[in-house]
Amino acid sequence: MDPRHHDFPEIESVKASKRTLWVKAMAAVIFAGIILAVLNLEIAIMQSQSVHGGFKILSVLLSLLLLFFMAYAVLKGIKTSRNNKISRIAVDRSGLHHYKDDAIVESLAFESLRPGHRPEDYDVTVFEGEDTSYIICVYYFDKSKNITSLKAVTLNTPFSIRNAEELQRHFIKGIMQLRPDLKVSPKVLDLLNIKDS
Repeated sequence: MDPRHHDFPEIESVKASKRTLWVKAMAAVIFAGIILAVLNLEIAIMQSQSVHGGFKILSVLLSLLLLFFMAYAVLKGIKTSRNNKISRIAVDRSGLHHYKDDAIVESLAFESLRPGHRPEDYDVTVFEGEDTSYIICVYYFDKSKNITSLKAVTLNTPFSIRNAEELQRHFIKGIMQLRPDLKVSPKVLDLLNIKDS
């Protein structure tokens, strides 16, 4: 085994239980607030003498449609959260791993990382994301499809992680230490406050 592997420690995710509870409570308050606001608006419209009957019916239908889509989105989110049984995330000398209890469910191994398609490109880079401000991406060889593709480095858990940035930083340091053949973009180093040595 390469001696570089021996001095690369493992770190694990630390659950932020209070933050997770706070976020869920805020989401519930916002959801309940929207429902109450829509119901109050409908009551005001129905009691109004100056609003035409056709508008009242249209208003009720639109409100019901809005409430249906909100309920659908919440139920879909709850189902997705319940199906995600990730209990912890760890970065060790072999890569980034998502665990369900003690079994690895998903892994992004250092050995599966590949150079980019063009030599002038960085192999580890940052893109602007849709849901987040920035996404760190790597070129990853997918054995099942036998292709190399760009893959986002994600920490997919049903709970908040207190040391999420530290996990990402440790993963990038692992790439730099254990896979020196891969080029890491300076934007990644700046984003995670890593000093290039």
